[in-house]
Amino acid sequence: MNGLVADLTADLLWAPDVATAQLMFRRLCANAGIETFAYGRLLPDGSGPSYTDIVYPAEWTLHYFQHNYWEFDPVVLEARRTPLPFAWRFLTARPNLSEAQRRLFREAADFGIQDGVTIPFHSAAGRIRGMMSMAFESATQMQRVLAAQTDLRLLGVYYDAAIERLMEEKRTEDQASPLSAFECQCLTWAAAGRSLWDIAAALHRAVNEVEQTLRSAREKLGTATTAQTVARAIAQGLIVP
Repeated sequence: MNGLVADLTADLLWAPDVATAQLMFRRLCANAGIETFAYGRLLPDGSGPSYTDIVYPAEWTLHYFQHNYWEFDPVVLEARRTPLPFAWRFLTARPNLSEAQRRLFREAADFGIQDGVTIPFHSAAGRIRGMMSMAFESATQMQRVLAAQTDLRLLGVYYDAAIERLMEEKRTEDQASPLSAFECQCLTWAAAGRSLWDIAAALHRAVNEVEQTLRSAREKLGTATTAQTVARAIAQGLIVP
């Protein structure tokens, strides 16, 4: 963790684009011993995610979104309630958890997610606008990493600030783009080789909505296949693979 704060300030906070910020953040996480995390920002109206960066087991991520676990996940509910960072262990010990919530924690443990820490991000009006969760496979690993919890909180805060700045810059650029922000998101995931199911899970949307969105992007760019659409969008600078 030595030099982490300096690296964050010089590199991550002023990353030139989202892809670079993501790469820097993941490298810093790896240096800090964090292998599993999930970050997401909501749209300004709170209707859905505007950006997600998830490094959880793929099977667990798909299972989580297929079963709409975010609707009753105690971690998500707590992040909506408080702007303060919190450890999951205090949630699992609550006596008023429903059986569905207890089952969620048990199933997460089956995928190696035993404990974690979440940093909520709230607006000035007190509404949640995003959250960062860092997961650990054992209490020992969590305690070792959290020995530098001040730096870890800065890690989350700087990444959130970088993404907020870059997404705002992108929204300005998108005003002249033939594609919607969601179409660009779907194409970016498709460029990474993700399936319809993967994209739907990552963006918290239905599979048929993703399929319709990719079809709309094909029509706008005058292409016949998603692969051609991705290639044209990259060539025109509409997405960054």
